[in-house]
Amino acid sequence: MIRFIPTFRLFPIMTKRFHVPFLLLVLSSIGFIHAAAQAKPNIVFFLADDLRPDCLGVLGHPIVKTPHLDQLLANGFIFRQAYTMGSNVGAVCLPSRTMIQTGRSYFRETITSPILAQTLRSSGYASIRCGKRGNGPTAYDDQFDRHVDGNTAEGNADKIIQMIRDEGGKKPLFLYMAGHEPHDPQFAPPEYYKMYQASVIPMAENFLPFHPFDNGEMNVRDEHTVAWPRTRENVAAKLARYYASTTYWDAQCGRVIAALKAAGQFENTIFIVAGDNGLSLGEHGLVGKQNVYEFGGMHVPLIFAGPGIVKGDTKSFAYLYDVYPTMCELAGIPIPPGLEAKSLAPVLTGKHAKVRDVMFTAYKNVQRSLRDDRWKLNRYPQVDVTQLYDLQRDPREMNNLAANPEYTGKVKELLAKLAQTQAQYGDTSPLTVANPKPAAWAPSMVKAYVPDRGPQAPKKK
Repeated sequence: MIRFIPTFRLFPIMTKRFHVPFLLLVLSSIGFIHAAAQAKPNIVFFLADDLRPDCLGVLGHPIVKTPHLDQLLANGFIFRQAYTMGSNVGAVCLPSRTMIQTGRSYFRETITSPILAQTLRSSGYASIRCGKRGNGPTAYDDQFDRHVDGNTAEGNADKIIQMIRDEGGKKPLFLYMAGHEPHDPQFAPPEYYKMYQASVIPMAENFLPFHPFDNGEMNVRDEHTVAWPRTRENVAAKLARYYASTTYWDAQCGRVIAALKAAGQFENTIFIVAGDNGLSLGEHGLVGKQNVYEFGGMHVPLIFAGPGIVKGDTKSFAYLYDVYPTMCELAGIPIPPGLEAKSLAPVLTGKHAKVRDVMFTAYKNVQRSLRDDRWKLNRYPQVDVTQLYDLQRDPREMNNLAANPEYTGKVKELLAKLAQTQAQYGDTSPLTVANPKPAAWAPSMVKAYVPDRGPQAPKKK
C-alpha cells in the first residue's frame, strides 16, 4: 500500500524556479504508481461456440485456416484432453459457460463462492463479457463491468477493441469474447464460404449414416439440422460452412490481438483459447453436441499462451471450468475457497504432470462416461447399453468391447469407478433403471425432420 504525504510537509515552498530533484522524484513516483497498477497481466479469453477439439491449425487440423490464432498460440501450451463436464439441457453451452463462472460442477444447486467476474473485478480488473446473451447465466454475466452483444464475431471484436482503447493501461483488463461462431447456422461473410469446397472435404473415419441405437437424445434440434440418412454430400456441406465460420471467428480474434499490440498491451497479456463444447459432424451418424463421444459434445480445445507460459503439449485431463482458478494463479490472485475446479498452473509450469486421474462426462439422465489414459466406458442407463473402448488402439471409438467376455472385469471396474465419481460431483442419476426402453433406433422412427437451413446471418438486435 502506498501512503501519500503532502509535499509541503517535506519541502519548503519555492518560487520562480523548479526544484529539479524534487520534480524528478514526483515524476518517478507517478511512474511507479502507474506500473504498480499494471503489475497484473491482462487476460483475454477467446471462447468459441461448438468448437471441435482439433479445429485449429495449431492443433494440426489439415483443412481449417486459423492463421491469427495459429501465430498467437505457436508457443502456447495445449491441453489435448480438455472437456466440459456435461449438461442437463440440450443447449450444452449454457451449463458449460455457467461452470466457467462458478468453478463448480453443474450438479451443484447452490453456489457458495464468488463467481469469476466478481473475483477479477475485486482484484482491480476492468472487465467485459462480449457475446450472445442467453448463452450463459445472465445474472453472472451482468457482473462484468460491461456485458454487451455484438451480434456477430466482428461486432463482438468491435466492442472488445473499444474496451482496449478506453481502459488499456489504466487497469489490467479481462476481455471475455464469448460469441456465437461457429455454432449453426455457421455464419460467415461470403468471402469465407468461398474458401472451402464441400466436394473435397473428407468424412470422418467413423462416419455413419445414422446412430445405431437410441442414445436418449436422437430427436434433439441439433440432430435435425442435417437429414437422415447422413450422406457425404449433406455432412460435407455443413463441414464447409463450419470451417468458414471458424476462419471468420479467427480473423476477428486477430483484430483484437492487433488492437492490444497497438495499445502496447500485448506483451503483458495471457491468452486462453477454448470451445464451450465440442460437436459431432458425421461421427457415429451424429451432428450435434448431445453425446459423450471423444469427437462429440464434451471434448473441447484448451490452449494457454502469454508471459510465463512455455510451449508445451499435454494429455493431462482438464475441465474447462479449471480456467477459473488457473486464471487466478497466473494473475497472482488468491483462489477463492469453495471451488471444485483445479488450477492447471502446476501442469503449465511443469511442477506436476496432471491434476486428475480420470475424466467424467454426462448428458441429462441418459448418458454417462468415464475414461482414464487408456480405457473409456460409456453408459446409457435408459436403454441398458454399455460401450467399452480401448482408446490407445481405437481413438475413434469404433470397436465396442463391452460384450466381449474377456473385458467383463474391466467393465465392472469402470462402472464402480463411474459411480464413485458421480458421487464426488453431486450426480445422483442412476446407472441402471428398472424398465429400460428398447435400444433399437432408425431414421424411420422420426416422423419429421427440419432440413439443414444453410448459412444465415444472426438476427439483428
